[in-house]
Amino acid sequence: MIRKTISFVVLGVALCMISSATLAASPQKLGQFGYWTAYQLTEGNAPVCYMTITAKPPLKKGEKKTKRGDIVLMITQRPSEGALDVVSYAAGAKFKPASDVSVQIGKKSFAMFTQDDTAWSRDGAADRALAAALRTGQSATLTGTLASGAALADTVNLKGSGEAYYAIGKACGLEVAKPKTAIQKAVKIEPKTTKKGTKTTPKTTLKKN
Repeated sequence: MIRKTISFVVLGVALCMISSATLAASPQKLGQFGYWTAYQLTEGNAPVCYMTITAKPPLKKGEKKTKRGDIVLMITQRPSEGALDVVSYAAGAKFKPASDVSVQIGKKSFAMFTQDDTAWSRDGAADRALAAALRTGQSATLTGTLASGAALADTVNLKGSGEAYYAIGKACGLEVAKPKTAIQKAVKIEPKTTKKGTKTTPKTTLKKN
């Protein structure tokens, strides 16, 4: 079956992935960063911070209604539990049992195991590596197989991930480096000589690295 590509451009909160106790804590929006939204809430006396992208899958040709629910990519910080950089990906439909999801970010590849409709990293080290790639990459493509046998390939635009990650890290009291941003440098252009031998006025332009 031909894999379909999805561009994530819709923002939202994956409330379905948070416990009812968490929902009662009323998440506080930290801000919107590109295609990501960052939140903080309190469970007991402990802070929980997360960043998320939510999108609805596109309709296939001839369909009037998709069979898949919302698609969600999330990074969660729970410092009080030592659970940091927890990455989860909900496909909006159940995965094939005992199947894996492959994540491609630039030249880096990662594997996630599946349970029902959600994919997770296998351990903390894998989470940290994947979260690092997500917050510095431009896009991520997640491929897998649904319980129906259909193949999927969801492509996520990661715009704003570095800023969102910084926001949730600071909100949860973690030491996080500020994301790198484009630096503008003044570039001097040497004066040009006209046919009459006079020099034009030097100009300075801005160039982005």
